[in-house]
Amino acid sequence: MKFPGLLENQRLSFLLEMAISREAQMWKVNVLKISTNQSVSPAQRDAVVRWLAKLKHQFNLYPETLALASSLLDRFLATVKARPKYLNCIAISCFFLAAKTIEEDERIPGLKVLARDSFCGCSSSEILRMERIILDKLNWDLHTATPLDFLHISLQSNSSSVWPAASFCHSRGPC
Repeated sequence: MKFPGLLENQRLSFLLEMAISREAQMWKVNVLKISTNQSVSPAQRDAVVRWLAKLKHQFNLYPETLALASSLLDRFLATVKARPKYLNCIAISCFFLAAKTIEEDERIPGLKVLARDSFCGCSSSEILRMERIILDKLNWDLHTATPLDFLHISLQSNSSSVWPAASFCHSRGPC
């Protein structure tokens, strides 16, 4: 059994604390409403995230890209009242922003290829216009803690015999 040193525990605690701090800054209550023609329903949101998951596999992108895209989508939908007819354009724009944030340059699909192969129903210029709207509404801050970040941190700490989050939680109060 490998026992990590004090520095490893401090590093993991620092990562966890940073992610929790980031989440606390960015978190907004997303009140999902019953479906109407004027707002996106929870079922529509779930369907579009499943579609993004298929795109992630189609373009062979990292799981972090999908996690960030769904996080951006949720943050944007919590900020504005979007109509369902724009949901695909919003989602593909969040996906493209996430890919540009997470992926290496050579792995990012071209905008025209993404618009064509995703069958999103919107043009390249519409995706770019929606990108600007999303960036404005999110104050150009795309770096947010996602559930996948916490999973990575916990998996890193899982290799040790003592999980550093336990001591972190005790020092902060109930988790």
